[in-house]
Amino acid sequence: MNLGALLILELVILFSFIITSIFMFIPKKNDTVHKIFFSLAIALSVLVTAINATSLPSNFVTQIILSWLGLIPAAIGVIIAVAKGKPNTVAKLLVMFTSVYGAICYLFLF
Repeated sequence: MNLGALLILELVILFSFIITSIFMFIPKKNDTVHKIFFSLAIALSVLVTAINATSLPSNFVTQIILSWLGLIPAAIGVIIAVAKGKPNTVAKLLVMFTSVYGAICYLFLF
């Protein structure tokens, strides 16, 4: 019964990430909007990864490590965004890749 609730939560997070990704890539003149949606995408990718890693049994050590290693592209994206002063396309794509990787791992691989 608990796994059904986790699946519903994961699907809600994925739906909100799709909406966030759409608004993250729509060109706007205000850089604050881009930073807000970029921050929201980072938070959602961390949440997806945390749900993925913590929902696995404790004896699946390799899968748990692979789940947490999925945050590396998001960390690189944050470093690129901080170095440039604003989120650019590469940083946004890296954060999107992290969320997609976490969702694929949760729904299909592990």
